Amino acid sequence: MSIAFRVDKGSNQEYFAILIEYEGGDGDLDKVELKEASDSAPWYSMQRSWGAVWKLDKGSPLNAPFSIRLTTLKSGKIIVANNVIPKGWTLDQTYRSIVNF
Repeated sequence: MSIAFRVDKGSNQEYFAILIEYEGGDGDLDKVELKEASDSAPWYSMQRSWGAVWKLDKGSPLNAPFSIRLTTLKSGKIIVANNVIPKGWTLDQTYRSIVNF
């Protein structure tokens, strides 16, 4: 099963939150990062909001599509779901990646 990302209902152009759904991993996530559309864009660290929901409050408009980088707590394994959240994303929509731990 691949990792899926559901856009939280409170997300907007400057604040973005996702619920991360995955199976077969090696435990909890240590770090979740978001990268905007540009190849030269930096990775922004997201903060755990509650449970499996992670958030980023950039304070300025975010430019989709978004790539998400996940790091596991136990092994430190890193995977990247490139451009998994498309331009024109919608609230409460789930976007499935092609990657898994």
